[in-house]
Amino acid sequence: MNGEHSHSDNGRGDDSDGRIIGWNDTVRFRLPSGWAAEVEEHEGQPVATFRPPPPAGGTLRLVTDRVTPKPEAGGVAATLREMALRFVRPQDQRAGDRTVETRADGALVAQAVMMTDEDGRAETHYLWLVGAERDGQAAVAMFSYALPAILDGDESCAAMLGRIDAAIQTAELL
Repeated sequence: MNGEHSHSDNGRGDDSDGRIIGWNDTVRFRLPSGWAAEVEEHEGQPVATFRPPPPAGGTLRLVTDRVTPKPEAGGVAATLREMALRFVRPQDQRAGDRTVETRADGALVAQAVMMTDEDGRAETHYLWLVGAERDGQAAVAMFSYALPAILDGDESCAAMLGRIDAAIQTAELL
């Protein structure tokens, strides 16, 4: 995987074991233990794809981008704020639980949950955008966790989703 490296040095018995994943020289985060990783292509762009170990289901996808603000955009902070607000899809009735927050380190985290019907399959999509100013650009990592709607709320999936949320909330933008 592009820029991926693994690390597991816990010794405390907690759930911090896992692999440190770096993607496109833009983001680094800790993927929980046991997840399968591969690279897909979507519209000509590489997409990092991760699948949890059974019995949990679903697929986590990650894409990144770096955006240079337009002169009239009001700078990187304004560009990031606009990207975050668009990301949570305020006009889309399928989306809910929208939040845009600023972390202690100044990075923005936008979140939403979207209910979709993909080829006749009801799915729940948990969406995150983590963005920060890096070298005069807006560096963003966009995560999507697609889960069959029938599994949404399942105990094993809920626990796994909590671990993924924690990993994304603390993702490091490079």
